[in-house]
Amino acid sequence: MLPEVLDVYIRLLGELGFNPSSTHAGGLRALARLDDARRIIARYLDCSPDEIIFTSGGTESINLAILGTAASMGRRPKRALTTAGEHDAVIETMKVLRDVHGFDVGFVAITREGVVDEVALISALEEAPCGLVSFLVVSNETGAINDVRHLSSVIRQYAPQALIHGDIVQVCGKMPFSFKNSGLDFASLSGHKFGAPKGTGVLLKRRDVALSPIIHGGGQQMNIRSGTEDVPGAYALALALQSQAARLNEHVEHVAALRDRFLCEIDALRLPYSVLSPEGASPYVLSIAFPGIRGETLLNALSAEDIYISTGSACGSKRAGENHVLSAMGFDREMILSAVRISFSQQQSIDDVQYLARRIGDLYDRYAMPVRR
Repeated sequence: MLPEVLDVYIRLLGELGFNPSSTHAGGLRALARLDDARRIIARYLDCSPDEIIFTSGGTESINLAILGTAASMGRRPKRALTTAGEHDAVIETMKVLRDVHGFDVGFVAITREGVVDEVALISALEEAPCGLVSFLVVSNETGAINDVRHLSSVIRQYAPQALIHGDIVQVCGKMPFSFKNSGLDFASLSGHKFGAPKGTGVLLKRRDVALSPIIHGGGQQMNIRSGTEDVPGAYALALALQSQAARLNEHVEHVAALRDRFLCEIDALRLPYSVLSPEGASPYVLSIAFPGIRGETLLNALSAEDIYISTGSACGSKRAGENHVLSAMGFDREMILSAVRISFSQQQSIDDVQYLARRIGDLYDRYAMPVRR
């Protein structure tokens, strides 16, 4: 969490224990704080306050967007499309849409660069009428960036009746984003990705789009997401977004410099490596393979030194040696087995990434049979 957000969050946990649906003075104060959070988020994501639904995070937002359409499709065809490079939250929810709600679900290919294959997308849209399309705006595995406005335009052209959901979890607080101009009907985000508490999230829903609840109860949030709202969490999310937006360009430049310096240090150490993230990817996510050493070996060795990288999305980390995104990009099993994902942030320094590179170099010499370049 951002330190300035943590301070406010802790204070609000003590001050705002009231239910914002209550009509007493405490409840009205909590409601006012919740409305403030909506206004702040609306300003920085270029949406209307009434298009904001607070959730417990990106996964719930994705489930609400996808499953919530199942009972609200009207005359839209029960056919949904997503891509082979999505986060597990989308892929597994699409399977529920197929297995429980009887949808025809298709998975569109991605390119070697990790973005939606536009030719394959158009072919799938022409194959049969489609009622729902969901795609990542920025890949959580490689940082590959899809052109959200262009893809939305293509979908509108070939399937004007379709609802469009975008996973913007890796966008918010890291890249400029306008919900109004995106062409999306829904957008899912998670607060902990930009310095808010874990367990906070938002679903953006275009106001003229129908959506059925998947959580039932007291009818909060326009009867779309029942349950007493987490006012401190919602306000902390809004403050984190505001704080990141105020220095967005500065942060991006700093993180890009960290990524570049890391690669320079690896070059200087003459380690064999392959960058799997495409050119122009988000600098916050680097997928890189070190042939000769398993990614899992490197992860565990660094973890023992309190240096934390991953072999892919944490949600898929239990499937050792597998990475459906890298597979969909066309990388072979040996490359995938040697791949790791490194996340950079504005809190890190040049010294941090230089140290990381040195430790990787030492561990490579210890555990691999390197072939120096």
